[in-house]
Amino acid sequence: MIIFDGSSGAALRMKALKEQLTKLPQLKIFSLVCQEDKPSMIYANLKKKDAESVGIGYEVRVVPINTPIQDLIEIIRGAGANTTVNGIIVQKPAKSLMPSDTWWTTVVSAIPPEKDVDGLTPQSRVMPATARAILEIFHDACRVLHKDAKTMTVVVVGRSDIVGLPVAEELRKECAVVHLVGRKELAENRGLVKEGEVVISATGQPNLLNANDFKLGVIIIDAGSPKPEIDPTNLDQIASYLSPVPGGVGPMTRVCLLENLLDL
Repeated sequence: MIIFDGSSGAALRMKALKEQLTKLPQLKIFSLVCQEDKPSMIYANLKKKDAESVGIGYEVRVVPINTPIQDLIEIIRGAGANTTVNGIIVQKPAKSLMPSDTWWTTVVSAIPPEKDVDGLTPQSRVMPATARAILEIFHDACRVLHKDAKTMTVVVVGRSDIVGLPVAEELRKECAVVHLVGRKELAENRGLVKEGEVVISATGQPNLLNANDFKLGVIIIDAGSPKPEIDPTNLDQIASYLSPVPGGVGPMTRVCLLENLLDL
């Protein structure tokens, strides 16, 4: 089984990115993070470290989750109007922390499309960074295993608007068959997962799948955070290629965010 090393892959891309950025004025990202969501706080600081290592400014604004929504919108609009800010990101908190079902879409709708560096709105000019990272890993798997994407059956587990949906949409342009299965639909579709030559799991639910769910030789991309969505036990006997957690999608997502900034 080939194990994808996201840290090494990201390091190579960071080096190339740093060289490109030497030709530009300094760029800056503004990040809004809810203090109660500890994983988001950790992830935001990792992104800040990565950005600053290549010469990109990264401002982290920490707010309580119960901050009035109009105040959050004004903070984002202020960053949008700031000519020194080139990209804006809102770290999505855990669903259990959100004050309402509409909180997320209302907050991110204030991000100007030209500064939506993480593809959080339908009007964004770039793909969500996690989705972009998954696609880069998929292409790496095809390359090292000498697979033709045009002949492949892919199963994407998870329907989120910033990971599962955009990944499935892009892969439908490249692959023979792409199935999109929501987490709540998985119980009735485990057989469908076993048909997948490629399985991408991005639901946010730890230990959702295990080795018994896959066909021999499968390519597995686990986008779990911070814990794996796929139990690693015996995967080495089933999979031909694995992007694990930690060390796979996470490091690649952070560099893809910075590449999105350069694209914007």
